[in-house]
Amino acid sequence: MQTLNSPSLALLAALLVPACAPQPAARAAAGGDAEAAAPVLGDFTRDLLLTGELEAVHSVAINSPQTSVFQMRIQFMAEEGSVVKAGDPLLDFDNSALADRVLDLETQILDAEMQVVGMRSEIESNLRDLEIQLAETEYAYEVARLEAAVEAGILSRKEHGERQLAFSRATRELADARARIVSTKEKGAADLDVLIIQRDKLRQDLASAQQDLSLLSIKAPSDGLVIYETRTRSTVRYQPGDSCWPGQTIIRLPDLRAMQVAFLVNEVDARHLQVGMQVVIAMDSFPDRPLTGTIEQIPSMAVLRGENSQVKVFKVISSLSETWPGEMKPGMSVQGRVVVERLDSVPMVPRHMVRFDGRDYWLRPGAAGLARGDAPRQVHPVARNATYYVLDQEADAAVVPLLGLDAPAPSGRAAGAVP
Repeated sequence: MQTLNSPSLALLAALLVPACAPQPAARAAAGGDAEAAAPVLGDFTRDLLLTGELEAVHSVAINSPQTSVFQMRIQFMAEEGSVVKAGDPLLDFDNSALADRVLDLETQILDAEMQVVGMRSEIESNLRDLEIQLAETEYAYEVARLEAAVEAGILSRKEHGERQLAFSRATRELADARARIVSTKEKGAADLDVLIIQRDKLRQDLASAQQDLSLLSIKAPSDGLVIYETRTRSTVRYQPGDSCWPGQTIIRLPDLRAMQVAFLVNEVDARHLQVGMQVVIAMDSFPDRPLTGTIEQIPSMAVLRGENSQVKVFKVISSLSETWPGEMKPGMSVQGRVVVERLDSVPMVPRHMVRFDGRDYWLRPGAAGLARGDAPRQVHPVARNATYYVLDQEADAAVVPLLGLDAPAPSGRAAGAVP
């Protein structure tokens, strides 16, 4: 475990000093006894208290796989909080639908193969029959050709004409036989291509389904601590039996070597924060080991705190001055304190000495410097915290001496309304 260096200790000590610390009365008030506080001239601070939890700076997101199944049901999840090694079973989804699809596709492919084989056999059988017919037609053609070649003077005109007609018919029949073979080959090839395309498409679908099936069982890509992710727009974490969509983050494996703090800040308070502000951090699990941090990120948009909440918050990220491996775990609750306003050497009055009538502020009779019978004196606070109001030295020039706080005008704040 690292130790804080001297500059860090100085910063931590400065931030831990209660607001308005220069005089004993102010220190007592900041400790919580408002009635014991008295007017004081000192340094004023206004703090903003934050609540949040630890999270890892880096983590591996385990998402539901992108498959042809539009909605998947979680069947198994490694126990939350357990430490897994690379290659250990981490997440399984119900694969019954894909397993049935794989079996159905395998059956369809077998049928398609049989159709391809049957079509090839049918084409070959038809072509053999046509080739036999073609041989017979060629023989008849040769006979008719030879008979038609006999000179007309040897035969009667009638017989010669009949032989010429028979030769012409044999020629057409030969051409038709040859055309039937060509047509049968072309049609058979086209029909066979259709069946082959259908079979290959089924094979591709099977390969895709088998790939999807393999994706439904996820193993740990690296060593890590198992953290269940919350559902979208909800504070409820995923559990076995829940359904999810492809691409949703189900589990995270955080890297515990570097931690940070995620503060959930009300949208009213977030406007007071700026990147770079120092934070004093206290962990509920280690109250006697304070840390410091720096605000690193303030989102530009607020989100609802929970699924059934109407409260909007900003997830503000703060760094940590050190990480304690083996002791810090994601989700541990954290409190932070940020100084959002600081004024040096200003006159301050305890809040219990001031009355607000809805428009103006008045010193109560009996307050320091005023007798109980005196009339209330109006004051013009320019800042406040849980214990004190800061007075405007110019507007309250007549009141400051009565309280024993007469001093040179402070720098860094002009007169104005209490924030």
